[in-house]
Amino acid sequence: MFRLFKNYNLLYYLALIFMAYPIAGALFLGYPLWTLVPTALFAFSYVVLVRISKTYHKIIAVLWLYSLAYTVYMSCVYDGGFAWFFFFHSNLLVWRFRDKVRSYRALSYFLALLITVIGGEIRATSFIEHVMVTIVPIFILFMTYSQYNLRVEGEMQDELYQKNETINLLAAENERNRIGRDLHDTLGHTFAMMSLKTELALKQMEKGQYEAVQQQLEELNQISKDSMKEVRELINNLKFRTVTEELDNITDMFALSDIELTVDNQLELNVLSPVIQSSLTMILQELTTNIVKHAQAKHCQISLTHSEGLKVRVEDDGIGFAKLTGHELHSVRERLHLVKGEVVILSSQHPTIIEVTLEEGGKA
Repeated sequence: MFRLFKNYNLLYYLALIFMAYPIAGALFLGYPLWTLVPTALFAFSYVVLVRISKTYHKIIAVLWLYSLAYTVYMSCVYDGGFAWFFFFHSNLLVWRFRDKVRSYRALSYFLALLITVIGGEIRATSFIEHVMVTIVPIFILFMTYSQYNLRVEGEMQDELYQKNETINLLAAENERNRIGRDLHDTLGHTFAMMSLKTELALKQMEKGQYEAVQQQLEELNQISKDSMKEVRELINNLKFRTVTEELDNITDMFALSDIELTVDNQLELNVLSPVIQSSLTMILQELTTNIVKHAQAKHCQISLTHSEGLKVRVEDDGIGFAKLTGHELHSVRERLHLVKGEVVILSSQHPTIIEVTLEEGGKA
């Protein structure tokens, strides 16, 4: 029997303190003593609903409907205050079973609340009772709605986090592939040439063609120098990505994130100095990463223009900044320490527009 139970949260049990209400009612407030039996069954049903595996659908349905029937009956027959017991169902509905509005549990929950209101209005004998039997269910509905929204928001954040993790993994995989291709193209060809030259030199030495051997050694020496230069360039390329390469990477990243991207580039990127290129690359990377991870945007536009300096303008239709404190985009501001420039938030939301200006100091 205990195999039915798994994965329960002790926080659910805090609500059981309210079981003192019907117990005290039967012992001191005139409720019939036999109500202790259905009360005990209600508590048992709630505990089982908290702990039982969700695969036992029929057992869950029976216990759920019984707990609702108990709450409706006690509210309509004995005391309208029992309507507060719907909090038990609200917590189970939102956090335990994580039901949608159209599930049978949610529909039966709403129906039970409605029956309780109608029965309470019929039973009420004073204005205060009429008000209470209406306000309590409305308050419970409001709390259920708030908890539901909180849960949905948490699920969306979890989904966004998982999506960001996937994007980061794919970006890292793309970078590893690029490094692998560069190493293969650079070093593979070099080592193949050196092997051929060495074999040829050995054969020529066997034949006494020493001048030809000397020529092969000289060529090997030059190949070695050229290869060393290419390796240095390869290492520099691993550390430095051009703006064009970064825009291509951003395009791929946004495609994975289902964000529509428009790029308006009016700059001659090939004439920019490495310092400016590196600064622009890092700024674009920082701004677009924030959009993917936090903005929940559907569209984004990047503009690179030349007007009183180099301007980078990034606009998106995401949620933007809830409140500006003056400490936003500190990472971008740190990037601007190497070059003269400034970053301005032209619009904090709907749309969010950020503009970065760099003074020209960077022609190659």
